[in-house]
Order: sequence, then C-alpha cells, then structure tokens
Amino acid sequence: MKKILLVIDVQKGFITEKTGEQAKERIDALLRAELFDCVISTVYRNYENSPIVRLMGWDKLMTAEEQAVVGEAALRSDHFLEKTTYSACSGELLELLRRENGGSLPEHLFIAGVDTECCVLATATDLFEAGIRPLVLAQYCGASGGEEAHAAGLRSLCSLIGRNNLWEGLIRSAEDLNQAAETARKGGYLPVASTNQKAHRLVDTLAGKGWRISFAESCTGGKAAAGIVDVASASSVFDGSFVTYANEAKVKYLGVSPASIRQYGVVSEQVALEMAIGAARENGAQVGVGISGIAGPTGATPGKPVGMVCFGFYLDGKTFSATRQFGAIGRNAVRDASVAFVYDTLLEQLK
Repeated sequence: MKKILLVIDVQKGFITEKTGEQAKERIDALLRAELFDCVISTVYRNYENSPIVRLMGWDKLMTAEEQAVVGEAALRSDHFLEKTTYSACSGELLELLRRENGGSLPEHLFIAGVDTECCVLATATDLFEAGIRPLVLAQYCGASGGEEAHAAGLRSLCSLIGRNNLWEGLIRSAEDLNQAAETARKGGYLPVASTNQKAHRLVDTLAGKGWRISFAESCTGGKAAAGIVDVASASSVFDGSFVTYANEAKVKYLGVSPASIRQYGVVSEQVALEMAIGAARENGAQVGVGISGIAGPTGATPGKPVGMVCFGFYLDGKTFSATRQFGAIGRNAVRDASVAFVYDTLLEQLK
C-alpha cells in the first residue's frame, strides 16, 4: 500500500507567528525527507457570503495571496485539492485516493497541517467515518491560534478517532511511518502531550534512572529549567541551572572556550555543546543541555537567520548536538519551540 500524506491548508493566511509557523517548519522538513509515495495538499478557499463569513464574520482566506500554499508543500505536492468547507473528505478526495492506491481506498493515510482544532480535526473525523484510518502526525500539526488551540484539537481527536490514531513521535524515516501505522493498528499509542506534560514525563524518566539534569540557557532565558521546576517532584532530578546570556558569562560560569566563540560564533553547535558539558559538570548532573540561538526580532547575521537555535546535549558521557531553524515566528514562539524540542529530544534519547 502506498504511503500517502494529506497536508491540510498550509496556506499563507493560516501561517501566523504562533504554532502555525512552527508546524510549517516541521512539515517542510518532513516533505524534504521524501518519505511518501504521494502528497496531497488541500487549499481552502473562502468566498463572499459563505457560512463562515455570514454566520461567524470571518472574512479571511478570500484573496489569492492568502490562499497560496507555502513552503515545501507548494513545491512537493503531487496534487492540490480545493475545498470550501472545513473537511477535505469529499468525493473528489476519495476518488483521488482510489486512483493513487491502485483502485481501492487505502487502509490508512497520514495527516499533517493546520488548524489542528478545525480543518485537521474535521478531515480526520470524516475519513475515520468513511472507514479510512487517519494517522494524525501531531508533531506536524499546529494551530494559528497557538499551542492551547493545538492541544485542544488533539484532545478532541483522542475522543473522536482514538488515541491510537495520533502519533506524537518525530518522523525521520520510512520505518517511523511503519511503526506509527503498526502501533495504530494494534491499538497502542504514544500519549499526546503538552509541553507541561512532557516536562512531567521527563522528570519521571530521569527519576527512574536516578539521573539529574542541568541546563545552560541563552536565548530561552531559563524557560527549559522553569518547565522542570513547575513539576512538583523536580527536586528529585534538578539542583540548579544557568542562564548565561552574555558571552563572558558562558566563559566564566560554564568554561566555554573563547576560541570556540571566536571560531564558530556564539550561536553554534560547538558552543551549545560546551555549554551543555559545563552545566552538567558544574552541577554534577548526568544530563546537561545547552541552548544558544537568535530569538529575534533582531540579531541575525549572514548564515544565521532569526529563529536559528543550536542545541548541545550531554547524556552521561555521550554528547551530540543539533540545529533547528524555527523561522521568524516571534521571539516567544522561538523560545517555546526550543524548549519543546529539548524535551522531545531528551524523551526520545532516554527511552
């Protein structure tokens, strides 16, 4: 059976400085991985005197500019399906799925896009009722209304289509897609979690291993550590942390090499990794995390745009690093996305 991805309404009018932009960045990365046999993007077109205009007073997505599909979805989709309703589950979509799947409807298809609590929810529910398993990739969905709207949509989907059909993990390979489909078929699931819930899971996981964690934060300003402290049992895994905003503080308190800052720049995986190692060393922790980035709206340099964040991880002697381009989604959104990425990465590594 073909691997088919349905991308819901990744259009300019829906991509805001909140979760919608973060979802777009992740969907872009997913599409660049070229894991799907077929990609279908939906295009919502609002119109004069539509129910949503007449009854709700919402008059956006009525111009060609707002309706334009953006990012990798515009470049890598095999089909574009227009719609004027919340749900994309139309006769046209079902016929397209039959053609792409050799004449019969697929057992399942993967779903990403915006808005989680609206068009993603409506489409997934209608596909479910049509007998097609909608595998909603939670990490690749978002809401222009922000994280609360996204989380509300996921909670509703749990009730409407079952938690087994929601996949919270990152998708990096075809094997990840196979695992998501197999887990859904067997009735298992990875819990859909808010950032706060992920912090609770991370504290529980660290406590179970008898490990402690320390953070060295720059652009996030202590948000990652604060999320851990919000958990009542944080003292079992957390002694202290560092907010080293200035270069001098990174050198003085974490032992970051001035030569590394000169050679690679303060926003670099090399410096973030030295921050992580220093945080773990200074607090005697088994886990250290370093975060250094450009939250914006200013601070970009050639090759290092606003929204670029570098991460360093130290896990009981093992080290690795990563860079994420969150885009110019707003200062606080970049910081929130960075914290979520740290928690996701640690939970995946500590399984």
